[in-house]
Amino acid sequence: MPALHVFDLLRSPEKAPTSGICVLVGSDYFLHRQAIDTILAKASPEGTDNVRCFDDLPEWAEVIDEVSTASLFGGDGIQVAIVPNVDKRTLNREAFLKTNKDRLLKYAKADYHPGLMILEASSFPGNTSLYKKLSPDNRVIDCRIPEPSTWKKPEKAIRTQAVKWVSTWAKKAHDLTLGSDAAELMLELSHSNAGVVEMNLLKLVLLLEEGATVSVQEVQELVSGWHQKNTFEMVDTAVTGNSGAALELLDNLLREGQDLRQIFGGMSYSYRKFVRMTRGMQRHLRQGLTGQQAVQQCIADELGGAAKFRGKFTKGQLSSLGSARMTHFMRWLLEADLDLKNKFSRSSLPLEKLIVYLDREFQPPRAS
Repeated sequence: MPALHVFDLLRSPEKAPTSGICVLVGSDYFLHRQAIDTILAKASPEGTDNVRCFDDLPEWAEVIDEVSTASLFGGDGIQVAIVPNVDKRTLNREAFLKTNKDRLLKYAKADYHPGLMILEASSFPGNTSLYKKLSPDNRVIDCRIPEPSTWKKPEKAIRTQAVKWVSTWAKKAHDLTLGSDAAELMLELSHSNAGVVEMNLLKLVLLLEEGATVSVQEVQELVSGWHQKNTFEMVDTAVTGNSGAALELLDNLLREGQDLRQIFGGMSYSYRKFVRMTRGMQRHLRQGLTGQQAVQQCIADELGGAAKFRGKFTKGQLSSLGSARMTHFMRWLLEADLDLKNKFSRSSLPLEKLIVYLDREFQPPRAS
């Protein structure tokens, strides 16, 4: 059974566990904190007197004593122990999860739990006995945000939830209104990391008026400023057929010290904008619109009110690219994403390939 995702927990806090063992999975510190705050609001409603946060690699006796002993201060909350990095070795000592796997499984199977043990792990394999015991009861909480290039349907659904979370959190915590497009761009420019999203939202709070509605253009200009603006210019240049000039712009960005992943975030956003318009155009054609009508409608769907300013330019881009080329975009993005994470993590080659793919002289492979 798949883990409960943190966005489902935030939307339905009644699912939060109040005793036994709970494992938070992922390396996004901010989402871990959001999950812990939601759990503690239910498990320890009177505050944190009943909560103890351990350092790395505590002894089992310390942790089990903590969740088995009543608080000296009383109250309705149960005892909560939070143990970080349970899957990491520290100072040549085996990870807490590995050393105590039998004890943890025995504790999880117990009929009665006087307290709650919250374990934080970067990864937690689904084939372990402990995972299989905890997951059906919503005691494994996934705190990871999939990359935008993912092709898996469950991860795409989580990605959609993540975009909604950006909008919801911006309004709730900072009184900023971000539409879905602005929230999606914010998430991409933040490397799909909730903590970076929060830092960028704080930047917008300083730069915009209280209660502002944030546009896509403002996210582009204020979150990454000159660098990101030039990333979008680079993509536009490549689409016009001048990949040489686009490669020069890429070189300028790299010389300025711009991070490869940051540049990829802007390129990915532009690529997927074309994918959305292509799919929209195909949908409108199936509904009986003519080719010209379908193009105009998909541009209006994507750009909204900005269509009257950029509609002609965008139509020219779609014409240059062609729908046959755009059917390959998501695969190319996935390949670039994997390359940047692995064998080309310090090379601009994956980005250079994406630029060349946009040049109208490049002939994409025929669909088999």
